[in-house]
Amino acid sequence: MTQLTINIEDKSILPHLKKILNAIDGVSIAKPERKKHKCGLDEALADIKAGRVTHYENAEAMYKAFGI
Repeated sequence: MTQLTINIEDKSILPHLKKILNAIDGVSIAKPERKKHKCGLDEALADIKAGRVTHYENAEAMYKAFGI
């Protein structure tokens, strides 16, 4: 199956364009996929993978780094 992406600036022609495309045999209109919202665990795993983590030897070292 070949897929074609069309960018339309004028939204007023969209209903007419959909009617034309639906009239052609073998042509279907795919709905755009929604981006999946990441849960906290997925965000944390992405941070680890990207290296956005800090390790401390113990709690005292962490407090010292924070200036507490």
